[in-house]
Amino acid sequence: MSPGKERNRRQRWTLAEMRYVEQHYGTVRARVIAEHLGRPVTSVRTVAGHLGCSRKGSAPWTEEEKDIIRTHYARGEGITRVMTLLPGRTRSTIFAMAAALGVTSARSWSREELRILKAYYTTEGTAVSRRLPGRTPEAVKIKAHERGLTFCGDGLQGRQRMWQPEELALLKANLHLEQSRLACLFPGRSLMSVKKARERLRHHQKKVSE
Repeated sequence: MSPGKERNRRQRWTLAEMRYVEQHYGTVRARVIAEHLGRPVTSVRTVAGHLGCSRKGSAPWTEEEKDIIRTHYARGEGITRVMTLLPGRTRSTIFAMAAALGVTSARSWSREELRILKAYYTTEGTAVSRRLPGRTPEAVKIKAHERGLTFCGDGLQGRQRMWQPEELALLKANLHLEQSRLACLFPGRSLMSVKKARERLRHHQKKVSE
């Protein structure tokens, strides 16, 4: 590749570029990837190594493995714990994949991120993750709960969000709890929303038993 084509030689790698390498390395020649990204071939191979794409016998990352990073790593459970859930994946490849997925650990929130969380969580709920690159809705929910923040609405612009099957299952399993304790299980729902959902579920159960 001529130097003129290496337009991003000295630029920091973006998450989109790392995802591209992870998706195509091993099936597309490194030189072709390098030309597409405007990067030196050696740089592409180095990143592929960090992502675990270039190791002989190294299996491609599965969606289940990526979900472990999106949940356990994002919750701040620590690299040692995450490594036990991902046997065969090294510390460096886990960190690299987390970066490629745009996931950061809940253990290291910056002051600016905490400011944004405090300013918008009460009105936006987990949707505030759109303002926090690298933070998943799950990580936002956990951090908001830790800091005593409560979502006061059920949707944007007055539109109510439907209760999801997993939420209803959690609600059904904990109907015996007091209202305030029950609401703590649903940081993304207002107290009134949880109360109404509880009443609907109890009414439904009563109707079925009649």
